[in-house]
Amino acid sequence: MKREDVRFEMTRIRSKGRVIPQVQVEHGSGLAVDWMALGKCSELDPAIFFPHDGVGVEAAKRICMECPVKAECLEYALANRIAHGVWGGTSERQRQRILSQRRLSRRDPVHV
Repeated sequence: MKREDVRFEMTRIRSKGRVIPQVQVEHGSGLAVDWMALGKCSELDPAIFFPHDGVGVEAAKRICMECPVKAECLEYALANRIAHGVWGGTSERQRQRILSQRRLSRRDPVHV
């Protein structure tokens, strides 16, 4: 992987004084995150996907509903244990539940 394949841009949110990383990936770079360039979020302010309240979470999830890479985004967040923000149309709690359900299903095989 070449460093120039991935650009990292730090976006400052002035109203809250927080810094949120925004990963920009050039489509066709051959990286496992090429899908990010195709996401509906790629042209939006990343702060939308790191809300502070339930209203913000719902707004971000509505954007994700029509996204062509929603499934890839969710799996990326789950695989990398991303704890903050809306990824793949899910909140932090929803991702925690999905991971818990997956762990339980691996531990408790269904008896037929």
